[in-house]
Amino acid sequence: MGFFLTLVQVNRVGGSVLANALSSIHQLTPAEIGVVIGVMFLSSALVQIPFGIMLDRFGARRMIVGWSSVAIIGTVIFGLAETSSGLTVGRTLIGIGHGASITGVYLLALAWASPERVASVAATTIAVAGALGGMIGTAPLAASIQYVGFTDTFLYLAVVSLLSSILIWFFVDDRPPGARIENTKENSKTAILGLLEVIKDRNLWPIFAMALCFSVPFATIGGLWVGPFLRDIHELSPTSAGSIIFLMVLCVNLGTYIYGPLDRIFNTRKWVVLTGVSLMIINLLGLAIFPTTHIAFIIIMLCVFSISSPIFVTLAGHCRGYVPENYAGRALTFVNFLGVGFIFILQSLTGSLVEIFLVNDFSILSGYQLVFGIVAIVLFISGTLYLFSRDVKPFPNK
Repeated sequence: MGFFLTLVQVNRVGGSVLANALSSIHQLTPAEIGVVIGVMFLSSALVQIPFGIMLDRFGARRMIVGWSSVAIIGTVIFGLAETSSGLTVGRTLIGIGHGASITGVYLLALAWASPERVASVAATTIAVAGALGGMIGTAPLAASIQYVGFTDTFLYLAVVSLLSSILIWFFVDDRPPGARIENTKENSKTAILGLLEVIKDRNLWPIFAMALCFSVPFATIGGLWVGPFLRDIHELSPTSAGSIIFLMVLCVNLGTYIYGPLDRIFNTRKWVVLTGVSLMIINLLGLAIFPTTHIAFIIIMLCVFSISSPIFVTLAGHCRGYVPENYAGRALTFVNFLGVGFIFILQSLTGSLVEIFLVNDFSILSGYQLVFGIVAIVLFISGTLYLFSRDVKPFPNK
């Protein structure tokens, strides 16, 4: 599974490398590049709810392997495409095909690990795969596109993805041998009613509010604005800015690994998440108030922000504590839907506001300060709503 997730992460973190390639090789405009890169996340978000129902009904192994075939086809189309429409179709299929990957891994951890170790097992798998995928999706991907060629790079990636799917099919099981299997044979009406039961559970509403921000902060700052900020305000070269972004990616995966055992160490999920949220807010406010401070302090704030950002594994454990096993897939994918889908709203909002600032003769510096401030405010609102949640402790009798 780790091998498979590594390949998934190559597509997710390789956006900046692909942007350069799409511009130089396919002569796409910035607007077209934005659509091609972003459509993968949009398509992945849109399939989360139906995939949640299907994960509960068919199991993680069948879903991951079955839908990865769609991602493989998308990778081939992406590699062979010569127009923006073809590239968009390819990335859309990749997003759909990988839509069950993270939740599928978490469900496998639920089945195979003891309840108190679920977050740690899932976090370790996601962190190691994310770090490797982040490394491959930067300099190695750029070198492969340059020396092997754009088309051949993605055809090779499709072949390796096919190999990983075959390995999962033959060597991964949904649950340990002899484990009791819940009756998941639901018709469509029952499955949808089950999803509505999850959504109507008031215990989950504060968690859903926090779920809006499990991906947005890093995706908006690290995935969109930090590169231009370092270039425009600190006058760094693309290579230097890229090195800092790469360091942030490593910090995100280090943070994922760190978050894994924290709920067991402190016997709380709610306050682990809120501590991470508080650290993100503090560092974002630091960047907003002191954007021109020495680059060393900027890097420190960006790294602490990145380490604090992967709250998903702990938040998912909190969510899982409220729902029975046969509803876990749809609950977690609804959380995923909120988190991934909100990326586009906040990215569009910050982009529009920065453009308004520039049109009205505000400085570019004030635009970046606005971005950091808005993300901090959104985190504060979500965290405040999350305060009303009831904690689900890994060791409830302690």
